[in-house]
Amino acid sequence: MLFVGEAFSLNFYCEKWTGKEMETGVILRILLLVGVFILLFLPTVWAIRDIAYKSFPSLKTKVIWFAVVTLLPPIGAFIYIAVGRLRGSKIVEDAEAQEMDAEVEQDEIQG
Repeated sequence: MLFVGEAFSLNFYCEKWTGKEMETGVILRILLLVGVFILLFLPTVWAIRDIAYKSFPSLKTKVIWFAVVTLLPPIGAFIYIAVGRLRGSKIVEDAEAQEMDAEVEQDEIQG
């Protein structure tokens, strides 16, 4: 009979497929590798998202940062976070600044 806890156990599947029980050290190594992979993958995903939502001085700059982050996943993401993040500005801030400039120009014209 299969218990709910066994359904999520690596030992259960290893024993089912190979007939042998998996050692605890192997399970810990697998979990460590998965954890390290996730810790290195998250900054890359965040950097790609940040590049997409920021406005850069030119489209070429944006494409270069996107290429650096995607072609050199953890290293490119850390370089972007350290250097490139400060060079871009939020699109929302740019839109608000343009609206303010337009209002100031209208006020100057009218009065």
